[in-house]
Amino acid sequence: MKYSLLFLSVLLGMPMAASPQKEQKSPGAKDISGRKGNPRPWKVAGDFLIRDTNGADKKPAGNSRKKRVKPVRSSWIWSELGDRPNAEVVYFRKTFELKGGRKAAVLSVTCDNHYEAWINGKLVGKGDNWANPGQFEIRKDVKNGENVIAIRGRNAGGVAGLAASLEITTAKGEKVQVVTDDSWRLSPKEEKSWQEAGFNDSRWSKPKVHGRMGMNPWGPILGGGAPLVAGQPQSPEDRTDQYKVAKDFKLEKLYTVPKSQGSWVAMAVRPDGRLIVCDQYGGLYGLKPPAIGDEDATTVAEPLDGLAIGGAHGLLWHRGALYVAVNERAHGGKKNGVYRVTDSDGDANLDRIELLKEFGGGGEHGLHSMVPSPDGEWIYFIHGNHANPPAMDHYWMPRNWGEDHLLPRNPDGNGHAGGTMAPGGAVLRFRPDGTRWEMVSNGFRNPFDLAFNEHGDLFAYDADMEWDLGMPWYRPTRICHVLPGAEWGWRNGTGKWPVYYEDSLSPVVDIGPGSPTGALSGLGGKFPASYQRAIYFLDWTFATIHAVHLEQDGSSYRGTKEEFVAGPGLPLTDAGFGKDGSMYFMTGGRRTASALWRVTYTGSESTAPIKRDSAGSPLPELSQELLEAPYGKIYETMGSSDRFTRFLGRIEAERRPMDELKKAIRKGANTWQLIDAAIALARQGKTEDRGTALSWLGKLEWGDLSKQEQLALLRAYALTFARLGAPGEEEWKNSIAALDAAYPSGDDELDAELCRVLCFLQAPKIVDRTLKLMAARKDTKWPDWAELASRNSGYGRTVLGMLRNSPPAQNIHYAFCLRVVKGPWTEGQRRQIMEWYSGIQLRSGGNSYRKFLQRMRDDMLRNAMEDERKVIASWNLPQPKSLFDGLPTPAGPGKNYTAAEVVRIGKDLSQADLENGGIMFKATLCFACHRVGGEGGSAGPDLSALGGRFTLADLAEALLEPNKVVSDQYQFSVITKKDGSSAWGRVVEEKGGVITLVSNAYDFSQTEQLRRAEVESIKPSEVSPMPAGLINTLNEDELRDLLAFLVRK
Repeated sequence: MKYSLLFLSVLLGMPMAASPQKEQKSPGAKDISGRKGNPRPWKVAGDFLIRDTNGADKKPAGNSRKKRVKPVRSSWIWSELGDRPNAEVVYFRKTFELKGGRKAAVLSVTCDNHYEAWINGKLVGKGDNWANPGQFEIRKDVKNGENVIAIRGRNAGGVAGLAASLEITTAKGEKVQVVTDDSWRLSPKEEKSWQEAGFNDSRWSKPKVHGRMGMNPWGPILGGGAPLVAGQPQSPEDRTDQYKVAKDFKLEKLYTVPKSQGSWVAMAVRPDGRLIVCDQYGGLYGLKPPAIGDEDATTVAEPLDGLAIGGAHGLLWHRGALYVAVNERAHGGKKNGVYRVTDSDGDANLDRIELLKEFGGGGEHGLHSMVPSPDGEWIYFIHGNHANPPAMDHYWMPRNWGEDHLLPRNPDGNGHAGGTMAPGGAVLRFRPDGTRWEMVSNGFRNPFDLAFNEHGDLFAYDADMEWDLGMPWYRPTRICHVLPGAEWGWRNGTGKWPVYYEDSLSPVVDIGPGSPTGALSGLGGKFPASYQRAIYFLDWTFATIHAVHLEQDGSSYRGTKEEFVAGPGLPLTDAGFGKDGSMYFMTGGRRTASALWRVTYTGSESTAPIKRDSAGSPLPELSQELLEAPYGKIYETMGSSDRFTRFLGRIEAERRPMDELKKAIRKGANTWQLIDAAIALARQGKTEDRGTALSWLGKLEWGDLSKQEQLALLRAYALTFARLGAPGEEEWKNSIAALDAAYPSGDDELDAELCRVLCFLQAPKIVDRTLKLMAARKDTKWPDWAELASRNSGYGRTVLGMLRNSPPAQNIHYAFCLRVVKGPWTEGQRRQIMEWYSGIQLRSGGNSYRKFLQRMRDDMLRNAMEDERKVIASWNLPQPKSLFDGLPTPAGPGKNYTAAEVVRIGKDLSQADLENGGIMFKATLCFACHRVGGEGGSAGPDLSALGGRFTLADLAEALLEPNKVVSDQYQFSVITKKDGSSAWGRVVEEKGGVITLVSNAYDFSQTEQLRRAEVESIKPSEVSPMPAGLINTLNEDELRDLLAFLVRK
């Protein structure tokens, strides 16, 4: 049986296949309208599939269709008909004459499979996907007299074809058309100057004509409502009624990005109101938004010609310069790093590119966004945990970061970030001239953007690890108050720190599952005062702009979140406030359909600018003060009852000699000084200091402490053992005596940490007490963000579905701790834990859920006695069910689908059978590698929120061309050995000089190991594990059901 993968994040070229087979109706198809009177529960808005909860379909707002250029009919041509060799290259030419002026000239090109197009010797465009034709505005490239279109076409096997059309609008409004037909000339060989108008092509051959546009197998991809073209003006469209928008605000779609301009992910706002944007894998574009209220105004985006830079995740305009965080090397060939682009000769054109700082890493967890400090003297820059930053000029924290796990950490079961260690993602800052680089804060996972509030305090939006859902170490996306020296506790795999750890800081507010992208302060917006004080955070996955309203809480803040803009079809990427006080934001990313949007306030409240208030958090000033403070001030700060304040005191104490700390303790100490001093000594001391740290902790009586102090005490014990070594016999007895009687306490957080420390110490009866806690817990405690997330119209059903079958995360933590407790256990204890492992497999979680549990179970068995393992084996307990067990098969017959056919089928889902769509999700083996609602495999991305991010064209491309975009989260690697041999797979762990590799995406338990010393290089593979055309086993009704199932979820 040929297994199939459905990677919706990995996309490339597909050779054409045979003609379609006869369509058959799926047996058992039924009406899914949901209620009488609504036969069409689905609608298409802007090519997005949207569930219509209001009854009849609505027409898309605006008049964008009348603005589109009617496509020119053309023919498919090639050198020969029928199947052609792989990698065959053919050169095409067409000369034509022009005279007089021209208003517009649009060239449309598509080729099965690859093309490059020239006008009069100038390369104007190229493409690799025949289903997405390129459209190029070439008015400036054509001339009076003789012109030539020159196209280099390359096939990838199967049927080959080229189709092109050129439509020119003269100054008088007349149309001139040039289309592919048998008048073109072709050659199998490249000749000098063949792209030029004066080249003699009289000896070239005429092409063979397959047929007119619309024929099979390609369909009418240059006919009937072609995509917008680069350089074509577009008018604003009011979309307020189609999305959830805050009261008295208006949402407009200003510009639909043509495919030829890519998918926009970064934005900079110039003082004159113009925007500079960047395609994720391409170059920079400039545009001027239309005036507010002017319905006749238009928007045109033009490339910034001559700038060989792009692939940016972050753009910033500051003091007359454009700062670019290059993160993808797909455009301009620039190294990953931060660049400054300026106008060197005063002609108002950017032309000088300077590399300010090179970085070793990149990708989706690489270099991201920038924001200037309120005084403009610094630029703050944020990066993810794969950026690999160079050495800094200054660090605001001691450079003694570590993993700091008391119990052995298990890496992510799918291999994500397996070799990535602390400090993880970080906030840096540098001077606008590129000098003086400093690391401000670290321990993030993958924060994408940051913003200052009205008081000048800085906030960042950090990412969750969605594969951890259901596990006790899952941390939702969250807003963090960024302080000098702050640590946020991201570690890979099971190693993420709980928010209460004393050596880290807690977030301002948890947002929930999502994918953080843009962030911006409300300052500068022509909004009511409360919205000017808010900070806005963009979520790509769940299509929501969160307005976070802050209020001071001690020395820091707490926040409440509000859905400001939300709805399907908004994969949000970046935002900024324009000169007119409007919020401009973009949608796109990962080559999905992209657009520019605008939010304006239409209510009656005052929008007068609020005054900046410096009376914010005292912490940044305190951090600066402590750098030069006498030790008494540092020690006093360590004793503060405010967590953020004493954190700054402790990290400054770690910069100073430990002897000063010991002297201070001898003179007297309060509870917090004893605990934080022990943490500082554990982090900076030597093995011989373990006894001193434990003696400080031994001065504290458990019953005299608050819960916060008890949690900090347990963390101090854990750090002492993790950093300074396991206790000696007397130290072990004293530690057991201090903590053992407290367990269980009846508080989940305290019991979690007591269990961790006592299992490490192999405390007496720890197994019996912990198993009783596990048996007593029947319910699953939902996280704080669950209720709000469940009310989200876009993904509430998915969240609720997972939560209703979610595992008890507290019990998973207990099992994670018990796995290190060595045998012998009683037979009853072993049976209880083994039966628990069997049952927990049936619950729902993230992509790595079952792999985490399997590793825990394996660890537990390794620590059992040999006799115990034999007894357990004799029980013949049920093994975890394979995802391939009992899979259905499609009714068929299938066909070789084209992207155009998938789009056609998906545009009307009124008769789709959702239940059968779920069956087809399994029948095509999508289920083996993808999760929906917490169920399924884990080799590919979770598809639960698919409908909000992908257009029909995006979805068709993903299904048929899996190599086009390979997300680094799911990417396999090509490993070349020093002996010349190679291996292919995903690196899931690198430890002790050994690389563990998985080459079977269906079964991550099948691994091979390579010695690091034998490896010459490890490079990302451009080939997806997913074969192309996996939907070809389905008939059209089954495919329609599958599309409906994916979008509905």
